[in-house]
Amino acid sequence: MKNTAFTQAQRDFLRGEYGRAIMGFGTALETGMDAARVHLPLGLAYFRNSDFMEAVAEFSRVLELRPSDDQVLFLRGMARFNAGDGAGALSDLTAALDANPNRVAAHVGRSLANRSLGHDRAAEHDLQQAVTRGGVEVELFLREYCLSPYLQHLGTTLFDTHKAAWGRTVRGSRGSTTTQ
Repeated sequence: MKNTAFTQAQRDFLRGEYGRAIMGFGTALETGMDAARVHLPLGLAYFRNSDFMEAVAEFSRVLELRPSDDQVLFLRGMARFNAGDGAGALSDLTAALDANPNRVAAHVGRSLANRSLGHDRAAEHDLQQAVTRGGVEVELFLREYCLSPYLQHLGTTLFDTHKAAWGRTVRGSRGSTTTQ
């Protein structure tokens, strides 16, 4: 059976209408849609809407069903980090890397979490792991996962410090663009 509220919520999400998507996913749950299919996109909608604690709650519901899902652990970690919970973020990002040590974005996220907690050596180690593995587009990572102003600043500072190592197009501190 097709759930029209779920389908419409997906469309709203893709158009960037996250508030409408949240309401639609909620309606899908209320009308009997399989919760296992709804909690992840609902968490993503809350995340994109900068409602990080609700995103954490939805990602936690997914993890009750799939406790070692490295993607969901990563997303919950980034939601916690955006909400100001650096220690919780570090825990989730570490669990994501335990489940999948090759998830480059989790290395970057954990580097940021370690940096925010004053664990500079660990932050440097994770950043080097991410650089070695490659595959992270700096500006995309900042735009997709660093939504809070604090995290945007921390991420920009981290990437600007290491822009030579990334070998990607990176915004300089004066707004210029350099390619390495």
